Amino acid sequence: MKRHEAWRAEYRADRYLRNASIEAIERRSQDIASNMMGVNDSGQLTPGDPQKNMFWWIMWTHILEELAIRQTPYGSVKLMGPDQFPWISHPDKPRGLRILGKNKVAPGDIVRMGQKEHIKDAMNYGRFRIGPAASYADPSLNPAVQDDELSVTAVGSGESAIIHHIDPVTGQQGERIHAIGEITYSRALQENFYVMCMTANYTPRLIDDFGYDAMLVIKNMNRFLLRMERAVKKVKPELLMAGNAVRYYDPYRVKPDQLDPFFAKNFRYAYQQEYRFVWHTPGLPLDCEPFFVEIGQMKDIASIHVLRD
Repeated sequence: MKRHEAWRAEYRADRYLRNASIEAIERRSQDIASNMMGVNDSGQLTPGDPQKNMFWWIMWTHILEELAIRQTPYGSVKLMGPDQFPWISHPDKPRGLRILGKNKVAPGDIVRMGQKEHIKDAMNYGRFRIGPAASYADPSLNPAVQDDELSVTAVGSGESAIIHHIDPVTGQQGERIHAIGEITYSRALQENFYVMCMTANYTPRLIDDFGYDAMLVIKNMNRFLLRMERAVKKVKPELLMAGNAVRYYDPYRVKPDQLDPFFAKNFRYAYQQEYRFVWHTPGLPLDCEPFFVEIGQMKDIASIHVLRD
């Protein structure tokens, strides 16, 4: 059996997109394509390393099989569009490579990207802006940044759902109600938290995706953590800090107890490989304001790279 045939058989055994609308399939397909594609050293669009992208190729094949089962022509569905692809700079090198020159981001380094003036302040003074998670829902933000950070949402088939009517007076359970289509379920916070986002796996496409022109490469994560924690405690002693890599989940194949608003995100953003710091205290209001901290100059633990056109 050929590999793609095995993937198609795997999907038929668990047809999790059975009740998905065409619009939902299109969005899922575009999200998968965004993660599959990258740019090479010449600024050309590339599907990337086949082994590293195996998960995405399997998910892509599952979509093709669902359309085949529905007898829906591929050409009638917007499986890909220009908006989700990384910037193609060919014949110029991608800005994400030009910004580094001959330098490299080593495994284990954490990268903070931003605008030149902000990254210079971070290098010279250790100045960082720490923003409320609720502020990232702003639709005017860059698509790579904009997200509802206070909730995580998954989708399940109504066929496996068990729904009963409960009598509001007696509390007695009535007959089962059969669900039609899909069921969307979310885990949402009713209070805010603070967040600062970085990437644990820098790739050249990210500078263009975010529209930034500078980056800070942190070489000593342990010292950075200690200094950041102390600085925040001075101005916001009530906040508790945590740091971790974001876990990306498939909204159609995730268990409800895996939905964690602090460190879980839809796999739409998986290519960003985010590492984030969060600060939280119970009852933090949704309209809280960002704040700044200074941890001192960072020449001993970081390097700065600025794009020069």
